[in-house]
Amino acid sequence: MNEQQRLPTIEQIERLIAQNDLDGLRRLLIDIHPADIADLLDDLPEYEAVTAFHLLPDEIASEVLDETGSLVRQELVEKVDDERLADLLDTLPMDDAAEFLEDLPDPVADRLINLMEPEEAAEVQELLAHEEDTAGRLMTRDVAVLRRYWTVDETLTYLRSLADAETLHYLYVVDGDDYLVGVLPLRDMLMAQPATTIDTIMTEQVTAVLVTADREELAEMVAHYDYVAIPVVGEDGRFLGIITVDDVLDIIEEEATEDIQRLGGSVPLDQPYFAVSVTAVFRKRVGWLLMLFFAATLTGTVMNLFKSDNVDADTIFTLSLFIPLIIGTGGNAGSQTVATIIRAITLDEVNIRNLAQAWRREISVGFLLGIIMGGMGFVRAILWHTGMDVALVVALTLPAIVIWSTTIATLVPTLAEHFKIDPAVISGPMISTIVDATGLLIYFSLATLILGL
Repeated sequence: MNEQQRLPTIEQIERLIAQNDLDGLRRLLIDIHPADIADLLDDLPEYEAVTAFHLLPDEIASEVLDETGSLVRQELVEKVDDERLADLLDTLPMDDAAEFLEDLPDPVADRLINLMEPEEAAEVQELLAHEEDTAGRLMTRDVAVLRRYWTVDETLTYLRSLADAETLHYLYVVDGDDYLVGVLPLRDMLMAQPATTIDTIMTEQVTAVLVTADREELAEMVAHYDYVAIPVVGEDGRFLGIITVDDVLDIIEEEATEDIQRLGGSVPLDQPYFAVSVTAVFRKRVGWLLMLFFAATLTGTVMNLFKSDNVDADTIFTLSLFIPLIIGTGGNAGSQTVATIIRAITLDEVNIRNLAQAWRREISVGFLLGIIMGGMGFVRAILWHTGMDVALVVALTLPAIVIWSTTIATLVPTLAEHFKIDPAVISGPMISTIVDATGLLIYFSLATLILGL
């Protein structure tokens, strides 16, 4: 699309449909990038989205199908003929077709696979046969594969014959038994003499990923080596395909989404939002919510421990005024720390070996923050005319709870990662709940000591 060309508005599209000017709408859409068309469909009402999609030629419609959001995909699967959907899937890279099909109910996916061309259907089924979240599920076989004894001239002839190669940034070299033996950047080959053989200019040191590798490991490798594609090999070392950086970016987005959902105290959704039933969402949330509910009762238990008939009602009321401040400060400080630590763990900057160093760093920050919060709490208590003794309790509690919460938020995710537990699963709300209860324990312990309760 030309930089000066503006995308049509939703109102323009709806007006053309209302006027039944479908030819005008078709001309408008075919000049737009498929990803932009997908964004427009996501914003249109159901009828208009399906109508606009029907107008697209197959080569554009297939890319739009791959880019649309979960709700529009669901509508298209319901409203577009199975035969056309199967034809569109045939034109997509098979890894993208497999990704589309895996989000559909099994009967619908099986029906579409049966309508696809046999060769494409077989490749999709082979990809879907690999374990979910592994490299095998994400790879594509549409890749240029060279023989080490070919000349540059023979290789160029071969490359010109390719129609569906996913990428030509790197050319992968195999031997007679399909073992991966080298890699050759396209630029290096184009600079070589026509009679030069591939094995004299290829790089034998190849970084590859096993077909069974977890997708997080895959994403880390691509980020570490800055590859635009990475080869996939079987357990025996035979070359199977490649995974391109666009798929890795999708992995990173999905992993970030899962971490956000876990930080909110919920089991991640394993399908697009609108593809998951209400009962499934309920099941994923109820367990954590009940666990947090029972953990939260610790707060009441702590308060009950310090119940005394000798304490006058005014003192109890005065102390209770600061409970939201105390637990809120502890929870917020813990949330800040746990977000920082989990990110550092993800980047392999914090681990069990340097845990002590990270802890000292965080409590130093916690001490400085606590001094500021304690001073502000002291001033607030004086302004509320609570008396010097209560103000002192508040002023001492806030630094203590900030240091304590940063300690918990540093230790828990780091130890979880060491014991192969996703740190996001037991962080966030769980740490806040623990800090709430222990914060009140600190608060009332200091109040008992200073006020003589």
